[in-house]
Amino acid sequence: MFRLALMSLLPLFVGAAVFAQKKGSSAIARVGLEDPFTAKDAKVMQRLGVVAYGPLTWADDLRTTDIEKVLGEGRFLWMETEHFKIGSSLGFVGAPQDAKARRLLKGETRRLNKKCRKIKASQSKLGPWVRVHLYAQRAEDLHAEFCRLSGRSSLGKQKLLVLLFQKKSDLARYLNRFCGKSSQQSQRHAHSRTGHHAVVITAEGDDGPRDCATVHAQFRFLTVQMLVDAAGGAPYWLSYGLAHWFERQVPCNLINCGIRADESVDPSTQYEWREKMRKRARHEELCIPFVKLCRATDLGYYGHVQSWSRVDYLLQDRDRFGEFFAAVLGNGSRSRQIAALASAYELAPEEFDQAWRKWVMKTYK
Repeated sequence: MFRLALMSLLPLFVGAAVFAQKKGSSAIARVGLEDPFTAKDAKVMQRLGVVAYGPLTWADDLRTTDIEKVLGEGRFLWMETEHFKIGSSLGFVGAPQDAKARRLLKGETRRLNKKCRKIKASQSKLGPWVRVHLYAQRAEDLHAEFCRLSGRSSLGKQKLLVLLFQKKSDLARYLNRFCGKSSQQSQRHAHSRTGHHAVVITAEGDDGPRDCATVHAQFRFLTVQMLVDAAGGAPYWLSYGLAHWFERQVPCNLINCGIRADESVDPSTQYEWREKMRKRARHEELCIPFVKLCRATDLGYYGHVQSWSRVDYLLQDRDRFGEFFAAVLGNGSRSRQIAALASAYELAPEEFDQAWRKWVMKTYK
């Protein structure tokens, strides 16, 4: 009888799995797999920076159809731009509640509207296709700014990969099947066999769906780190500090760093980095000296805050930062960093520490 009971329940589980898959892909099913804004018109595609739609080639000699065989067909939108290949199962989402985040988003949709009038300049609710175009625009913007900062005209032969998942369970299945990892966390990944750099991001947090500003901020953080990787790598503090600098331009309460057991951080204010940095800058003993930061690989919460703030300070002069950044890309030894700091900013490590702290106390009010 026990065996019969299991057999009788099996169709119910199968039916539930199919229903869950259909429910998860309902947003994509609603808008369809054909871009309603370009209708594949070559001129409109060019204005929006679209090179091609799916199916596309992917990392490790795969195609996007191989990914869909695992995650479900018709559940993703695929788009290729000049430097990226993007897959998305993101659904509908409302505009951010934060006023600054809404203004930032409106500026982005206005830019899309100038390229394609079918995309509304102001939107209170973003659909799957609008979100793909937004991330295509954002990705290319980051690539262009990164190249300006680093002095690089290109970042390798392979296009950079971005996968945006509505559900973290789909992200986990992708990582397990195609990356050999067991995780539900948004992250970057290097495909060693074909040399592709990728980021995978989920819009679902531990407490449920994240708002669009939070997803955007994490996208900026991980994409900048991916660009650093593609450019040859940078010192740990600089890679994270620069990624945080881009991330924190999107107003939200997300922090992309861990808090060590020996650190005490109020959860309700852990995203208030300017205020926390100003308080610590008053006390020299609470700040990590540059000569120590150069080699640090376990930053903790306050190490991430200080790395972000040092990059914020250095970026006050974009030309000097570009010289410093280009000098340490691909060679992040401490001696190279100290030499690059002296060459670009005419500062010794101790002078950098003092100038940065003084700037923090003056600026972060």
